[in-house]
Order: sequence, then structure tokens, then C-alpha cells
Amino acid sequence: MSLAFAAPWFLLLSALALLPWLIPAQPPLSYSSLAIIPEDRLSIWVDRGLRAVFSLALLAAALGLAGPYRGEQWIEKVGAGARIVLLVDHSASMNDNFSGAYLGGKASESKSILASRLLSEFVAQRRDDLFGVVAFSAAPIPVLPLTRDRNALQAAIRALGTRGHGVTHIAPGLAAALDYFRDQARGGSRVVVLVSDGAARMDDDTRDTIRQLFSDQQAALYWIYLRNPKSGRLDAKPANANESTTPEYFLHQYFQTLGVPYRAYEADNREDLQKAIADLGELENRPLIYRERLPRVDLTDWCYGAALACSLVLMLARTLELKSWRG
Repeated sequence: MSLAFAAPWFLLLSALALLPWLIPAQPPLSYSSLAIIPEDRLSIWVDRGLRAVFSLALLAAALGLAGPYRGEQWIEKVGAGARIVLLVDHSASMNDNFSGAYLGGKASESKSILASRLLSEFVAQRRDDLFGVVAFSAAPIPVLPLTRDRNALQAAIRALGTRGHGVTHIAPGLAAALDYFRDQARGGSRVVVLVSDGAARMDDDTRDTIRQLFSDQQAALYWIYLRNPKSGRLDAKPANANESTTPEYFLHQYFQTLGVPYRAYEADNREDLQKAIADLGELENRPLIYRERLPRVDLTDWCYGAALACSLVLMLARTLELKSWRG
């Protein structure tokens, strides 16, 4: 445990804890002959105990003023589940509905809104998984690192339902998603869930880089392809195949060469998208080693509580103190 202080200069006041041992505990009482008074060992130990309580009260008050806290910690845990990065297309085309029509001001039925809602239901079902979120359009946007914090995760997914902008550059998004696994312990399933309504071209060097990243991280890829009527199906080779006009077909072919588990889901309506999300809920759960951060803990109240308790003991002793002695 790492202990630190917000205002360490107040620790100088802890020297006052010596004060009770330097002053008389109580005023002297007059008696006709001290020689006939027997030695009272109980009183001696009570006196020492009250001095110690007084010292502890002063020390606890000084520590409270110094603002002690336990620094944040990382602990390693073992569970069952998967590490899943949601890679969500946030380009302008996600503002369309499944018919391919641009919705203008009414985005309540857009693909981005629908995907956001169903992804929210998906993560709610996978309570034991670590989730991260990356959005992409012209450039990747890291939204949330891998975490079990469901409140933060749901907020990040809701943010993806806002209006998209820009074009689709998928390669930087894939690289950013795979980077989430770089410093993670081995063990457990690693999955990138790509949610996109289109695709983009990649040159040969970029393809090799992405293939190597998937190989290094041993991450599976699941592509939820939000198709509209203007787009072709992934497995149907176009009559005039051209990467400029049918990039999704060539991207699907490329993903099959990554050397890692890959599956594509075509969703051209609400029901297909719901089925794809439901299938993802059947992902395999494996032993998962992960690190969890414990936040900083303020210990000031404990110090003030100890000082108060000691003060109450001293006040009680004060009420029981003998003011005069008639023998």
C-alpha cells in the first residue's frame, strides 16, 4: 500500500505528541503525610495510559491535517470472459437508414442510432467481459479503453449514436482497435467487433501491416456489415468487380486472409442486425487475466475519527478526576 500526504508540512505538528509526557497530568493534591499513602500502581498505569491517549489524539489530529491518502493501485484478477473492442463506423453514411435514404434532421431511425441501442443491449448481456470502444471516420477516435465499468461503457456507446461525419478510413481504425490489446496479459478471447455500413480501399503495404497486427495480437474479427440496397452482398462477386465501386467485396476477401478467426454478418434491416448482435452474445468465455485499478482512498476521516475518540476518552477521564482529597 502506497501512503502519501496532500499537505506533508503539517506532519511537523506531530512533535506535539511529546507534550503530554513533559507536563504534569493533574494538579498536586495536599495531604497531611505522604509517607502513609501507599504506592498505587493502578493510578500510575492509568496516568500513563491517559498520557498515551493524549499523545495519540495530538498525533491523529496532525496526520488528519496532513491529508493522508492511499494512492491508486493496480491488482491482478482472474475471471472468465473476453476482451472485446467495439470498432464503430462514425462516418456520414451512418446517418442514413437501411433504405439508403439520408434522414436529415430526423435521425431517430439512422443506422448509428440503431447500432448504438443494440450494442448497448449486447454489452449488458456480457457482464464478465472487458470492453473498449473506438470510433472511426477519416481518422480513429479512441473513446474508451478496455474496462469493466458498465456506466462508462454505456455512456460511450450512447455517444456513438450522434450524427456521423467524414469519410470511411477503416485501416487506421483497425490499427487503433488492435492497439488496445498490446499491453494486455495473455489469456482470454480477443475480439474486434467492426460495425460499419461500407468499406474503404487499402494499399498493399497497409494490408500487410494490418495482417501482421492481427497475427501479433491473435484477435478474432467480427464484421457487422450494415448493408443498404445500393450495396452488393459480400459473398457475391460483382459482374464487373472493381475495388473502387465494390470495396466491401474486396475487403471481405482480404479479411479472410488474416489468419485469425473471422466472421461477417450482413444486416440490411433491423431484424438482421438484431440477429447479428445475438450471435455475438454466444462468444466463447475463456479464463481471463486482467488488471483492475483501485482508486485513491482518502484516509483523513479515519485520522479525525481517531482524534475524536481519544478526545472523548480524555473528557470522560476529566469528569472522573478527583478535585480534592479529605483523609
